[in-house]
Amino acid sequence: MNRRRALAGVGVLALVTGGYLWYARSDSDPPSAPAPTEDAGQEERVAREAVRDRPNDAHARARLARALRRLGRGREAEPELMQAIRLGLPEGEAQREYVLLLAPQNWPDKFEGLFQRVARDNPNDRELLRAIADSYATKGMWDRVEPLCTQLLALDPGHQEWRFQRGVARMRTAYHAKAADDFRAVLTHDPKNYQARLFLAHSLLGDARMAEAERELRVCTKDRPNDVEPLIGLATCEFERNNLSAAQELLTRAAERAGNSPLVLQEQATLYLRQQRTELALATLKRLVELHPDHRQGHLQLAQVYLAAGNEAEARRHEQIYQELDRKEEARLAAQRGMR
Repeated sequence: MNRRRALAGVGVLALVTGGYLWYARSDSDPPSAPAPTEDAGQEERVAREAVRDRPNDAHARARLARALRRLGRGREAEPELMQAIRLGLPEGEAQREYVLLLAPQNWPDKFEGLFQRVARDNPNDRELLRAIADSYATKGMWDRVEPLCTQLLALDPGHQEWRFQRGVARMRTAYHAKAADDFRAVLTHDPKNYQARLFLAHSLLGDARMAEAERELRVCTKDRPNDVEPLIGLATCEFERNNLSAAQELLTRAAERAGNSPLVLQEQATLYLRQQRTELALATLKRLVELHPDHRQGHLQLAQVYLAAGNEAEARRHEQIYQELDRKEEARLAAQRGMR
């Protein structure tokens, strides 16, 4: 039984105060670990001197653990934090450091309550709130990201990176109007932020504000003429106008840049279906799933097209593939979010 499973039945409080830690083992530290800086290196040197002078001082050990964590050396930080806990580090400090150590990892589900409690107990701790928000974002838990970013913005309203991340969280949870407000605010400070403008356009499309979305998408096409996403967005606007010839021209341009893109192929198939060109739609969808066998929507659309064409056997086959892929995706998301 590996260490993670061995700890699975132990309470969170016992894990922290009893000196047991879970930490994802790998050949290297997390790729998102911060690059060492001169200040961080100095922090480590000072902390090591304190440990040499006071080896049984819990706070000295915790300081070294913190320095190592900030250097991205979590595997070295873990035993120092364990020792600090054994030496009597106060529970609140231990839990904070523990969460910060776990945050970059794919932590087990039983720590979710600890993450929420530590965030609630430290409402003004920017380092902690940001680490938890980033961790939730990595897990796709966007509904948890948004309130944390709002807390961070209350502490520093001018921090545009936090505003951008809140916009992403709102966009991912379909709060399109609020997401658009965040991306507009980011663009006010940095009009050249391409990703903010593209996400603003996506949010406006989601809010059915086609004219506004089109303006932003045209700016995106000027900034990055080889990017297919703005072209797909503009094609969506033309779909809404029922201007299928304009949509086809945009999708042709997108296909010239990325003909095997699943996004391009799916939109082309949608266009052909709107034009009642069933054979072309069928060929495009078959190509889509050949190139991207795990494309759920491609299999679903194929099932629908085959059913409409009277080919029940193929319709059933692709529907079953879609259902199996959907089941796997739900299981993946559940595991990623710690909802086993």
